[in-house]
Amino acid sequence: MKLFNRMTLVVFFITVAFTAIQFPNLPSEVPSHYNIMGEADAWANKWFIFFLPLLGFGLWLLLGQIGKFPEYINMPNGGEPLNEAQIQNSVNMLHALRNEMLLFMSFLTLKEVVTSIGYPIHLGIWEFGIFIAMTTATVIWYILKNNKLKSI
Repeated sequence: MKLFNRMTLVVFFITVAFTAIQFPNLPSEVPSHYNIMGEADAWANKWFIFFLPLLGFGLWLLLGQIGKFPEYINMPNGGEPLNEAQIQNSVNMLHALRNEMLLFMSFLTLKEVVTSIGYPIHLGIWEFGIFIAMTTATVIWYILKNNKLKSI
């Protein structure tokens, strides 16, 4: 999991660096919201381009702190207390989800920068669908793994 954390942070910092390098090339207003077809339908000051990376990194840090208190992570276990393997599984799930979330925020930031400099990316509903499918698959994977760990 530490390798996934490091890779996520590398991608995040490359995204922030790319955004900072491209900042002078951005128009005075950048997309701040997209409709279901992936077309920009609201605009904000160009400094808004740093909102998603800051939000993503803040959530990444917050979820990292929550992972230090696994007793607050709720996993289904039929009313029984979680064993140590299940607790570690819960923490691993939280780390996977936090990394997926930061990677998604990094992708959205890159998309906004590239769109703002004149190379629009129109994935539309597919962006959201891919993110939901990815996080749902992660949660299902860890819940199934949790069920296997009941007997340990």
